[in-house]
Amino acid sequence: MHNRVLARDAPVWMIGRNDQLRILAAHLAHHNRLVRWDSFWRHDGSGFLTPPARRVEPHLSNVPGRHLLPDIMGKLAQKLHLPARNLYSDLPLSWLARLHMPDARILHGQGNYSLPAMRAARAHGMTIISDVTGQLAPVRHRQLADEYHHHGLRYREISNFLARRRIAEARFADGVFAPSDVVAAGLEECGIDPARIHLVPFASGLCSQLVKAERPTQNPGITRLLYVGNISIAKGIRILIEAFRALRTRLGPSITLDLIGAAQPCAFAYLSKLPQGCVWHGAMPQAKLAEHLLSDDIFVFPSLSEGSSLAVLEAMAAGCAVITTPDAGSPITHQKNGLLIQPRDSNALIDAIQALHAAPARVQALGVAARDLIATNITMDYGTRSEAAYERVLAHHA
Repeated sequence: MHNRVLARDAPVWMIGRNDQLRILAAHLAHHNRLVRWDSFWRHDGSGFLTPPARRVEPHLSNVPGRHLLPDIMGKLAQKLHLPARNLYSDLPLSWLARLHMPDARILHGQGNYSLPAMRAARAHGMTIISDVTGQLAPVRHRQLADEYHHHGLRYREISNFLARRRIAEARFADGVFAPSDVVAAGLEECGIDPARIHLVPFASGLCSQLVKAERPTQNPGITRLLYVGNISIAKGIRILIEAFRALRTRLGPSITLDLIGAAQPCAFAYLSKLPQGCVWHGAMPQAKLAEHLLSDDIFVFPSLSEGSSLAVLEAMAAGCAVITTPDAGSPITHQKNGLLIQPRDSNALIDAIQALHAAPARVQALGVAARDLIATNITMDYGTRSEAAYERVLAHHA
Protein backbone atom coordinates (compact mmCIF):
# COMPACT_ATOMS: atom_id res chain seq x y z
CA MET A 1 0.00 0.00 0.00
CA HIS A 2 2.78 2.43 0.94
CA ASN A 3 4.39 2.25 -2.49
CA ARG A 4 1.23 3.64 -4.07
CA VAL A 5 1.21 6.72 -1.81
CA LEU A 6 2.61 9.84 -3.49
CA ALA A 7 5.56 11.38 -1.66
CA ARG A 8 3.76 14.67 -1.16
CA ASP A 9 0.84 12.85 0.49
CA ALA A 10 2.79 10.24 2.48
CA PRO A 11 1.54 10.11 6.10
CA VAL A 12 4.15 10.92 8.76
CA TRP A 13 4.76 9.63 12.29
CA MET A 14 6.98 11.93 14.38
CA ILE A 15 8.93 11.35 17.60
CA GLY A 16 10.63 14.24 19.38
CA ARG A 17 10.03 17.56 21.06
CA ASN A 18 12.16 20.53 19.91
CA ASP A 19 10.75 23.81 18.58
CA GLN A 20 11.52 23.03 14.94
CA LEU A 21 9.65 19.73 15.21
CA ARG A 22 6.68 21.58 16.62
CA ILE A 23 6.71 23.93 13.61
CA LEU A 24 6.84 20.90 11.31
CA ALA A 25 4.10 19.09 13.26
CA ALA A 26 1.74 22.05 12.85
CA HIS A 27 2.52 22.20 9.12
CA LEU A 28 1.95 18.48 8.57
CA ALA A 29 -1.23 18.44 10.66
CA HIS A 30 -2.57 21.38 8.67
CA HIS A 31 -2.09 19.30 5.50
CA ASN A 32 -3.56 16.15 7.12
CA ARG A 33 -0.26 14.28 6.93
CA LEU A 34 0.60 13.86 10.62
CA VAL A 35 -0.89 10.63 11.96
CA ARG A 36 0.95 10.58 15.29
CA TRP A 37 3.41 12.74 17.22
CA ASP A 38 5.04 11.05 20.22
CA SER A 39 6.35 13.82 22.45
CA PHE A 40 6.48 15.06 26.01
CA TRP A 41 3.35 16.46 27.63
CA ARG A 42 4.93 19.84 26.98
CA HIS A 43 7.31 19.85 24.03
CA ASP A 44 9.65 22.35 25.73
CA GLY A 45 9.94 20.39 28.98
CA SER A 46 8.90 23.36 31.14
CA GLY A 47 6.18 23.25 33.73
CA PHE A 48 5.09 20.07 35.45
CA LEU A 49 1.41 19.30 35.11
CA THR A 50 0.74 22.33 32.95
CA PRO A 51 -1.39 21.97 29.80
CA PRO A 52 0.39 20.48 26.79
CA ALA A 53 1.90 23.02 24.42
CA ARG A 54 0.16 21.49 21.42
CA ARG A 55 -3.19 22.80 22.66
CA VAL A 56 -2.20 26.23 21.38
CA GLU A 57 -2.00 24.75 17.87
CA PRO A 58 -5.57 23.88 16.73
CA HIS A 59 -4.36 21.41 14.11
CA LEU A 60 -2.39 19.47 16.74
CA SER A 61 -5.06 19.18 19.41
CA ASN A 62 -6.38 15.84 18.15
CA VAL A 63 -3.07 14.29 17.10
CA PRO A 64 -2.31 11.37 19.46
CA GLY A 65 1.02 10.78 21.17
CA ARG A 66 1.60 13.19 24.06
CA HIS A 67 3.04 11.49 27.16
CA LEU A 68 3.04 12.66 30.77
CA LEU A 69 5.37 9.99 32.23
CA PRO A 70 8.59 11.29 30.59
CA ASP A 71 7.87 14.79 31.92
CA ILE A 72 7.30 13.49 35.46
CA MET A 73 10.42 11.31 35.40
CA GLY A 74 12.57 14.11 34.01
CA LYS A 75 11.34 16.62 36.60
CA LEU A 76 11.93 14.17 39.46
CA ALA A 77 15.47 13.49 38.23
CA GLN A 78 16.11 17.23 38.08
CA LYS A 79 14.70 17.85 41.57
CA LEU A 80 16.79 15.00 43.00
CA HIS A 81 19.93 16.17 41.13
CA LEU A 82 20.41 12.71 39.63
CA PRO A 83 23.31 12.19 37.22
CA ALA A 84 22.52 11.76 33.51
CA ARG A 85 19.01 13.05 34.22
CA ASN A 86 18.06 13.05 30.53
CA LEU A 87 17.95 9.27 30.74
CA TYR A 88 14.91 9.47 33.02
CA SER A 89 12.86 11.39 30.47
CA ASP A 90 14.27 10.27 27.13
CA LEU A 91 14.15 6.50 27.68
CA PRO A 92 10.49 6.44 28.80
CA LEU A 93 9.53 8.43 25.71
CA SER A 94 11.38 6.01 23.44
CA TRP A 95 9.69 3.01 25.10
CA LEU A 96 6.23 4.58 24.94
CA ALA A 97 6.67 5.54 21.29
CA ARG A 98 7.64 1.96 20.46
CA LEU A 99 4.31 0.65 21.80
CA HIS A 100 2.39 2.15 18.87
CA MET A 101 2.60 1.42 15.17
CA PRO A 102 0.51 3.95 13.22
CA ASP A 103 -0.29 3.54 9.55
CA ALA A 104 2.45 5.86 8.28
CA ARG A 105 4.85 5.90 5.36
CA ILE A 106 7.55 7.96 7.09
CA LEU A 107 8.93 7.84 10.64
CA HIS A 108 10.62 11.16 11.46
CA GLY A 109 12.63 10.80 14.68
CA GLN A 110 14.58 13.49 16.53
CA GLY A 111 16.81 13.39 19.58
CA ASN A 112 17.50 10.16 21.45
CA TYR A 113 13.94 8.91 21.44
CA SER A 114 13.49 6.93 18.26
CA LEU A 115 15.75 3.89 17.84
CA PRO A 116 13.35 1.19 19.15
CA ALA A 117 10.51 2.63 17.06
CA MET A 118 12.80 2.95 14.03
CA ARG A 119 13.60 -0.76 14.14
CA ALA A 120 9.92 -1.70 14.37
CA ALA A 121 8.94 0.80 11.67
CA ARG A 122 11.53 -0.58 9.25
CA ALA A 123 10.01 -4.04 9.66
CA HIS A 124 6.67 -2.48 8.62
CA GLY A 125 8.17 -0.96 5.48
CA MET A 126 8.41 2.66 6.64
CA THR A 127 11.09 5.08 5.45
CA ILE A 128 13.18 6.28 8.40
CA ILE A 129 14.31 9.88 8.94
CA SER A 130 16.78 10.84 11.67
CA ASP A 131 16.69 14.55 12.47
CA VAL A 132 20.11 15.56 13.86
CA THR A 133 19.80 19.07 15.27
CA GLY A 134 23.34 19.45 16.63
CA GLN A 135 26.76 17.88 16.42
CA LEU A 136 27.19 14.24 17.37
CA ALA A 137 29.29 13.40 20.43
CA PRO A 138 32.69 12.75 18.75
CA VAL A 139 32.55 16.12 16.99
CA ARG A 140 31.40 17.96 20.13
CA HIS A 141 34.28 16.43 22.06
CA ARG A 142 36.77 17.66 19.47
CA GLN A 143 35.23 21.14 19.53
CA LEU A 144 34.84 21.55 23.30
CA ALA A 145 37.46 19.48 25.14
CA ASP A 146 40.25 22.09 25.00
CA GLU A 147 38.03 24.91 26.26
CA TYR A 148 36.75 22.79 29.14
CA HIS A 149 40.36 21.89 29.97
CA HIS A 150 41.18 25.62 30.05
CA HIS A 151 38.57 25.93 32.83
CA GLY A 152 40.06 22.98 34.70
CA LEU A 153 37.18 20.74 33.67
CA ARG A 154 36.85 17.52 31.72
CA TYR A 155 34.28 17.60 28.92
CA ARG A 156 31.89 14.68 28.91
CA GLU A 157 28.43 13.91 27.58
CA ILE A 158 25.46 14.03 29.94
CA SER A 159 24.90 10.37 29.03
CA ASN A 160 27.27 8.27 26.94
CA PHE A 161 24.43 5.82 26.36
CA LEU A 162 22.21 8.48 24.81
CA ALA A 163 25.17 9.85 22.81
CA ARG A 164 25.79 6.40 21.31
CA ARG A 165 22.09 5.97 20.61
CA ARG A 166 21.99 9.28 18.73
CA ILE A 167 24.79 8.07 16.45
CA ALA A 168 23.06 4.70 16.01
CA GLU A 169 19.84 6.43 14.93
CA ALA A 170 21.67 8.47 12.29
CA ARG A 171 23.42 5.38 10.94
CA PHE A 172 20.18 3.37 10.89
CA ALA A 173 18.07 5.95 9.04
CA ASP A 174 17.36 6.10 5.31
CA GLY A 175 17.73 9.88 5.39
CA VAL A 176 19.44 12.19 7.89
CA PHE A 177 18.35 15.83 8.20
CA ALA A 178 21.00 18.41 9.12
CA PRO A 179 20.21 22.08 9.87
CA SER A 180 23.51 23.45 8.54
CA ASP A 181 26.55 22.65 6.43
CA VAL A 182 28.71 22.33 9.55
CA VAL A 183 26.42 19.63 11.01
CA ALA A 184 26.39 17.85 7.63
CA ALA A 185 30.20 17.84 7.70
CA GLY A 186 30.14 16.53 11.27
CA LEU A 187 27.83 13.69 10.23
CA GLU A 188 30.27 12.70 7.50
CA GLU A 189 33.08 12.83 10.07
CA CYS A 190 31.10 10.29 12.12
CA GLY A 191 30.77 7.92 9.18
CA ILE A 192 27.33 8.85 7.84
CA ASP A 193 27.02 8.33 4.07
CA PRO A 194 26.90 11.82 2.44
CA ALA A 195 24.23 10.55 0.02
CA ARG A 196 21.86 10.11 2.97
CA ILE A 197 22.42 13.60 4.43
CA HIS A 198 19.85 16.28 3.54
CA LEU A 199 20.24 19.95 4.43
CA VAL A 200 17.05 21.31 6.04
CA PRO A 201 17.84 24.74 7.55
CA PHE A 202 16.02 25.87 10.67
CA ALA A 203 13.44 28.64 10.64
CA SER A 204 12.39 31.18 13.26
CA GLY A 205 8.99 32.82 13.41
CA LEU A 206 10.64 35.93 14.83
CA CYS A 207 12.70 36.34 11.64
CA SER A 208 9.64 37.15 9.54
CA GLN A 209 8.77 39.96 11.98
CA LEU A 210 12.28 41.35 12.34
CA VAL A 211 13.11 41.41 8.65
CA LYS A 212 10.29 43.92 8.03
CA ALA A 213 10.86 46.05 11.14
CA GLU A 214 12.46 49.47 11.01
CA ARG A 215 15.75 49.93 12.83
CA PRO A 216 15.73 53.01 15.08
CA THR A 217 18.35 55.75 14.72
CA GLN A 218 21.01 55.46 17.42
CA ASN A 219 23.82 57.59 18.81
CA PRO A 220 26.53 57.23 16.14
CA GLY A 221 29.30 57.65 18.72
CA ILE A 222 28.58 54.34 20.49
CA THR A 223 28.99 50.80 19.16
CA ARG A 224 26.51 48.47 20.83
CA LEU A 225 27.50 44.80 20.95
CA LEU A 226 24.89 42.11 21.63
CA TYR A 227 25.06 38.44 22.59
CA VAL A 228 21.93 36.24 22.85
CA GLY A 229 22.04 32.63 24.00
CA ASN A 230 22.91 30.46 26.96
CA ILE A 231 25.77 31.90 28.98
CA SER A 232 28.07 28.89 29.04
CA ILE A 233 31.52 27.53 28.22
CA ALA A 234 30.33 25.97 24.95
CA LYS A 235 29.05 29.33 23.70
CA GLY A 236 32.49 30.92 24.03
CA ILE A 237 31.53 33.27 26.87
CA ARG A 238 35.12 33.42 28.17
CA ILE A 239 36.41 34.57 24.79
CA LEU A 240 33.67 37.16 24.46
CA ILE A 241 34.17 38.73 27.90
CA GLU A 242 37.97 38.72 27.56
CA ALA A 243 37.69 40.45 24.20
CA PHE A 244 35.23 43.04 25.48
CA ARG A 245 37.37 43.81 28.53
CA ALA A 246 40.34 44.57 26.25
CA LEU A 247 38.19 46.66 23.89
CA ARG A 248 36.63 48.65 26.73
CA THR A 249 40.13 49.48 27.99
CA ARG A 250 41.12 50.74 24.53
CA LEU A 251 37.89 52.42 23.45
CA GLY A 252 36.25 53.45 26.72
CA PRO A 253 32.51 54.21 26.84
CA SER A 254 32.24 54.25 23.04
CA ILE A 255 31.55 50.51 23.15
CA THR A 256 29.02 48.49 25.20
CA LEU A 257 27.95 44.85 25.45
CA ASP A 258 24.51 43.41 26.29
CA LEU A 259 24.37 39.75 27.33
CA ILE A 260 20.91 38.15 27.07
CA GLY A 261 20.18 34.60 28.14
CA ALA A 262 20.08 32.20 31.06
CA ALA A 263 23.43 31.37 32.65
CA GLN A 264 24.90 27.96 33.34
CA PRO A 265 26.69 27.51 36.71
CA CYS A 266 30.04 27.24 34.92
CA ALA A 267 29.69 30.87 33.80
CA PHE A 268 28.82 32.45 37.16
CA ALA A 269 32.45 33.34 37.87
CA TYR A 270 32.56 35.50 34.73
CA LEU A 271 29.21 37.12 35.36
CA SER A 272 30.23 38.10 38.90
CA LYS A 273 33.03 40.37 37.62
CA LEU A 274 31.86 41.81 34.31
CA PRO A 275 33.83 44.76 32.94
CA GLN A 276 32.27 48.20 32.96
CA GLY A 277 29.91 48.70 30.02
CA CYS A 278 28.82 45.05 29.98
CA VAL A 279 25.32 44.23 31.28
CA TRP A 280 23.85 40.78 31.78
CA HIS A 281 20.05 40.98 31.38
CA GLY A 282 19.23 37.31 31.97
CA ALA A 283 16.47 35.64 29.96
CA MET A 284 14.15 38.04 28.17
CA PRO A 285 10.65 37.95 26.62
CA GLN A 286 10.60 37.83 22.83
CA ALA A 287 9.19 41.35 22.41
CA LYS A 288 11.95 42.86 24.55
CA LEU A 289 14.57 40.74 22.78
CA ALA A 290 13.37 42.08 19.44
CA GLU A 291 13.99 45.64 20.67
CA HIS A 292 17.63 44.80 21.42
CA LEU A 293 18.12 43.04 18.10
CA LEU A 294 16.81 46.07 16.24
CA SER A 295 18.69 48.69 18.24
CA ASP A 296 22.12 47.10 18.84
CA ASP A 297 24.76 47.31 16.12
CA ILE A 298 26.91 44.17 16.15
CA PHE A 299 25.78 40.68 17.15
CA VAL A 300 28.68 38.65 18.55
CA PHE A 301 28.30 34.88 18.84
CA PRO A 302 31.65 33.07 19.35
CA SER A 303 30.08 29.63 19.90
CA LEU A 304 32.37 26.59 19.86
CA SER A 305 29.74 24.01 18.90
CA GLU A 306 26.31 24.55 17.44
CA GLY A 307 23.74 22.94 15.19
CA SER A 308 22.30 26.13 13.80
CA SER A 309 21.75 29.11 16.07
CA LEU A 310 18.31 30.68 15.78
CA ALA A 311 19.72 33.73 17.59
CA VAL A 312 22.16 34.33 14.72
CA LEU A 313 19.36 34.02 12.15
CA GLU A 314 17.25 36.48 14.14
CA ALA A 315 20.14 38.94 14.44
CA MET A 316 20.64 38.75 10.67
CA ALA A 317 16.93 39.34 10.11
CA ALA A 318 17.10 42.40 12.38
CA GLY A 319 19.92 43.89 10.32
CA CYS A 320 22.77 43.48 12.80
CA ALA A 321 26.31 43.01 11.57
CA VAL A 322 27.20 39.50 12.78
CA ILE A 323 30.53 38.16 14.03
CA THR A 324 30.50 34.42 14.67
CA THR A 325 32.52 31.23 14.14
CA PRO A 326 32.36 28.60 11.38
CA ASP A 327 31.22 26.10 14.04
CA ALA A 328 28.06 28.09 14.87
CA GLY A 329 26.14 26.63 11.91
CA SER A 330 25.10 29.97 10.45
CA PRO A 331 24.61 30.96 6.79
CA ILE A 332 27.21 33.73 7.17
CA THR A 333 29.69 34.12 4.31
CA HIS A 334 32.83 35.87 5.54
CA GLN A 335 33.09 39.53 4.49
CA LYS A 336 29.89 39.25 2.43
CA ASN A 337 27.11 39.27 5.03
CA GLY A 338 29.08 38.98 8.26
CA LEU A 339 32.47 38.10 9.70
CA LEU A 340 33.81 34.68 10.72
CA ILE A 341 36.57 34.13 13.26
CA GLN A 342 38.15 30.91 14.45
CA PRO A 343 36.75 29.46 17.69
CA ARG A 344 38.60 30.30 20.93
CA ASP A 345 40.56 33.13 19.29
CA SER A 346 39.95 36.20 21.44
CA ASN A 347 42.54 38.25 19.52
CA ALA A 348 40.71 37.61 16.24
CA LEU A 349 37.47 38.64 17.92
CA ILE A 350 39.05 41.85 19.22
CA ASP A 351 40.38 42.67 15.74
CA ALA A 352 37.00 42.00 14.08
CA ILE A 353 35.04 44.14 16.54
CA GLN A 354 37.57 46.97 16.45
CA ALA A 355 37.57 47.00 12.65
CA LEU A 356 33.78 47.37 12.58
CA HIS A 357 33.82 49.93 15.38
CA ALA A 358 36.05 52.08 13.18
CA ALA A 359 33.82 51.64 10.10
CA PRO A 360 30.12 52.34 10.82
CA ALA A 361 29.29 52.22 7.11
CA ARG A 362 30.70 48.69 6.98
CA VAL A 363 28.52 47.69 9.94
CA GLN A 364 25.45 48.96 8.10
CA ALA A 365 26.42 47.24 4.83
CA LEU A 366 26.94 43.86 6.50
CA GLY A 367 23.62 44.23 8.33
CA VAL A 368 21.77 45.00 5.10
CA ALA A 369 23.37 42.02 3.33
CA ALA A 370 22.50 39.70 6.23
CA ARG A 371 18.92 40.93 6.27
CA ASP A 372 18.57 40.46 2.52
CA LEU A 373 19.75 36.85 2.81
CA ILE A 374 17.19 36.04 5.52
CA ALA A 375 14.43 37.81 3.55
CA THR A 376 15.21 35.51 0.62
CA ASN A 377 15.45 32.35 2.72
CA ILE A 378 12.19 32.77 4.65
CA THR A 379 10.15 32.57 1.45
CA MET A 380 10.21 28.78 2.09
CA ASP A 381 9.10 27.82 5.60
CA TYR A 382 10.52 24.95 7.64
CA GLY A 383 7.58 22.65 6.93
CA THR A 384 7.92 23.09 3.17
CA ARG A 385 11.69 22.50 3.36
CA SER A 386 11.12 19.29 5.30
CA GLU A 387 8.49 18.05 2.87
CA ALA A 388 10.88 18.65 -0.03
CA ALA A 389 13.50 16.59 1.80
CA TYR A 390 10.94 13.81 2.40
CA GLU A 391 10.37 13.65 -1.36
CA ARG A 392 14.10 13.34 -2.03
CA VAL A 393 14.49 10.51 0.49
CA LEU A 394 11.41 8.64 -0.76
CA ALA A 395 12.51 9.02 -4.38
CA HIS A 396 15.91 7.57 -3.51
CA HIS A 397 14.31 4.57 -1.76
CA ALA A 398 11.42 4.01 -4.18
